[in-house]
Amino acid sequence: MNNLVDLTDDPAVDDGQRRGRILWALATCMAEKGYQATTIADIAREGRVSKTIVYAHFQDKEQCLLELYTRANDKVLETVRRAQDEARAAGLPWRDRLRAGIGAYLETLAAGPAVAWAALVEVQAAGPRARALRRTVIDRYVDLICDVASGLAREHPADVRPVGRELVLAAVGGMNELMLARVERGETARLPEDVPAAADILIGLLEQRA
Repeated sequence: MNNLVDLTDDPAVDDGQRRGRILWALATCMAEKGYQATTIADIAREGRVSKTIVYAHFQDKEQCLLELYTRANDKVLETVRRAQDEARAAGLPWRDRLRAGIGAYLETLAAGPAVAWAALVEVQAAGPRARALRRTVIDRYVDLICDVASGLAREHPADVRPVGRELVLAAVGGMNELMLARVERGETARLPEDVPAAADILIGLLEQRA
């Protein structure tokens, strides 16, 4: 099972293996037919459980999607933070530290095409709660990048300039469109090829101007 929705090690979840399988089934169904056309019966069939079991874990399809999206992004953010910490501990130059974080981000998404499709495409068509959650998640990515950028500006004031949140949000939007184009073309596995371009967006934003 894709590790983005593997709940077997989550002590807060009863029957994590089955719950994770339901989340993965929703992602798989959405990749095949879209959120609107996917039914609870589809999820049950793909997850090899009964509809009763699906409803025991989730009130409805929307709640299932919201948890899928939240958990997947939690894992991605955790992976990016870990990559940043390891790059800093290794003493890498600041540009390479940014590339390490972006590389971890795109490689994690590339490993789960169905979840990447759900996170980048389907969540936008799933209603107001999903759109509100998407905004919250984007804000978390912006917060992470702002924290990293502020730290780099303090460490390398001659090379890295302070930037405002609005500029970071614009950079995140640009990277999101870069990823969305790949996923919509069915090239999710090739997302790591976009690491140089995505890194250049952030590097160009943070570099001190002459």
